[in-house]
Amino acid sequence: IDGKHLYIANANGTLDCLVAGSGELVWKGRLGGNLWGSMLLADGRLYLSNFDGDTFVVRSGEEFELLATNQLAEPLYAAPAVSGGAIFLRTHKHLYCIGRGEGN
Repeated sequence: IDGKHLYIANANGTLDCLVAGSGELVWKGRLGGNLWGSMLLADGRLYLSNFDGDTFVVRSGEEFELLATNQLAEPLYAAPAVSGGAIFLRTHKHLYCIGRGEGN
């Protein structure tokens, strides 16, 4: 929930945006694959992953806007996490840290 909207990731690869107070559907977006784990809302963006190793970045708000699709070479079964301005993704065999390093 971002205060006004409730976002629901569906196992079939779709993402729903509902009005938080009424449950009215605002939009439904197609991402693909089998979505898994909890999504992360950070800085006005939703981060979701699927079993195929794809992480989707969707802008929160009144309209569906897919900002990026990033693929890793192995399955993702865990929700993304943030710390210190970086995003952490745990795949089947690895832990990735994506963010700006110091001095960059």
